[in-house]
Formats: sequence, C-alpha cells, structure tokens
Amino acid sequence: MGTAYKIHCKHCGARFDHYMQPGYGILPACVGCGETVETETAIRCPACRRRLNATQEEFNRQIEVTYQWD
Repeated sequence: MGTAYKIHCKHCGARFDHYMQPGYGILPACVGCGETVETETAIRCPACRRRLNATQEEFNRQIEVTYQWD
C-alpha cells in the first residue's frame, strides 16, 4: 500500500506532490480516515524548505488531495 499527497504550502504557495512508501521509515496515513501522519520525519516544501508536518493539524491544512493504492 502506498500514499501520495498533493500539497499546497501555506508558507510560500508552492504546490507539489509528496510520495510516502511503507518500508522507508515513514508511516503512510489516511488523512480522511483520521489516522496520523508521521511527524518525526520532516516533510519539507521543495521551494521554501519549511517543515510542513510539525503537527498533524498543520499538515492536514496543506493537503489538497490524498491518493492511496494497494
């Protein structure tokens, strides 16, 4: 199973895709189901390099689309 996000950075306005694959030290999450996103491993905006997942709430505000597959 994999998870990818389309993210809109609230700090600089950049839009980008972020891919999370199990087995690489990051836990996938289903934002719509209320499960948690890994907050120990930083997800950074490629434009401004700001950390986007310091808290679950901050990360959820920046998600535009969540894709999941088996």
